[in-house]
Amino acid sequence: MKKVLVAVAAVMLSMSAHALDGQFTLGNKSGTALDKPVKFEGGAKDGTKVDAGYAMQLFLVSGGSETAVGSAITFRSGAAAGYIVSTGMTLANYGAVSGTETFRIKAYDVGTSYATATTYHGISPDFTAAVNVAPTPPVLTANFPSFTLTPVPEPSTIALAALGGAALLLRRRK
Repeated sequence: MKKVLVAVAAVMLSMSAHALDGQFTLGNKSGTALDKPVKFEGGAKDGTKVDAGYAMQLFLVSGGSETAVGSAITFRSGAAAGYIVSTGMTLANYGAVSGTETFRIKAYDVGTSYATATTYHGISPDFTAAVNVAPTPPVLTANFPSFTLTPVPEPSTIALAALGGAALLLRRRK
């Protein structure tokens, strides 16, 4: 009997030490409780909702670094523009206990990245989300952040601004 109890205890201990995947649901629309469309700010699209030509990537933020979670999610179009389809997200080998994590979203032109976007891009403020491990089901991220996408400056605009700054410095020296 002692051998059976020791074996059961060893199995339970090994299972509790095993890191489980953490899960949550990312979305920005759920009835009237959650309604946070992402919009454009500035440029020709000012005030309109972000459409299917744009995507967003979720990042786990920890110790000053970012780790991409899942793959990019494309925004919806038509009447659902500004929103994403609620998507189940998984953090591999999260741990044995549910918790709260800090995340950030970067949005940009489809087919690019935040750094290489050519028309609009934006970064959300950091936000927290509850991350559950099995058997607790994933929950919808209730505090999806409001944020906007702004026009990406053209390289010629940046070069012109640099030349203007250099001219001011030269004039100041004289």
